[in-house]
Amino acid sequence: MPNSQELNGQLNGYDERAGLPSQASAAAYPTDDAGGYGVLKCYFYTPKRGDIWGAFCFMFNGSTGETMENVFWVTRGLTGPAIDVNVNWKSLNKLIPQMGTYEKSLGEKLSVLMIETFSSGSRIELCRSANPAERLEAISGEIRNGFERATHCFLEFRMAFEHMTRQELTNSGVLARESGPAAETAADKTEPEGKSFAGTLINCLPVIDPVNGKPVSELQPDDMVEVKLQGGVGAGDLIYKFLESTHQDAVFPVERVEKTDTEKKYIFLKINEEVQGVITVTKDIRLRVLESPKKTTITINMDNIIFFGVLAAAFVVIALAVKFLLL
Repeated sequence: MPNSQELNGQLNGYDERAGLPSQASAAAYPTDDAGGYGVLKCYFYTPKRGDIWGAFCFMFNGSTGETMENVFWVTRGLTGPAIDVNVNWKSLNKLIPQMGTYEKSLGEKLSVLMIETFSSGSRIELCRSANPAERLEAISGEIRNGFERATHCFLEFRMAFEHMTRQELTNSGVLARESGPAAETAADKTEPEGKSFAGTLINCLPVIDPVNGKPVSELQPDDMVEVKLQGGVGAGDLIYKFLESTHQDAVFPVERVEKTDTEKKYIFLKINEEVQGVITVTKDIRLRVLESPKKTTITINMDNIIFFGVLAAAFVVIALAVKFLLL
């Protein structure tokens, strides 16, 4: 099972009270995808007390509502200028981790609350809406209300929405290209290099063990929980492919278990210093917990994983090119 040190080198503005409609922005509805892809961008802060600043860049599938990537940051000491949510999502992802020291406990709490409040249905509706600005205003109000209840603070929000097409995300390296002789080049795959994954949450699927598993209610910090990662997009895909290629199990230590007012429980896993996994459960199911790692730990980091992906892509391109030339 990969430790956090291994994965370190590799892997989620609306002003609601000060005039959201003038702050919010939305792109025209894309015509080449059924629902396209969406990025909800946000910067929030406490204007009076001035002790909370945060931002997130949340990418999702506009047809299914599936979470693709979520970079979320909260700090109590802003070290840079206010975030401009009207910049493109790639630039925003680089700016967010520069805000200040990450407030871990508050960040975990609010990031989960944001995902829960901004449901799959709301995501699909936002992407397909004929009036995205109007939907954005309603969504921002819901998230702001939830954040204010959780922090007991008055918050100002700046939010924007960016529509993306499959082609744009493919060119950015977020989505895999279709296979073919000229489908990928090494240059196409170098885009993620230098990208920060700080504050990223990856959704994990629990591995249930009804006989020998440990109930969620009995989980303790550092329990080694086995999960399933979903490949296909973002940082989760990088880690999924790396573990698959190195024949390692997705086993990560528990950081904490958080309960909500509903029946939901969130199990936070430490994938590395930048990335966390989260399992969402509604019942006290038994999860597969390993008493000791099955395999020898191998040092990995996100830089190594990205390099591995670039190298693998290069080999695929060369093999396809040779095959194409020989036909």
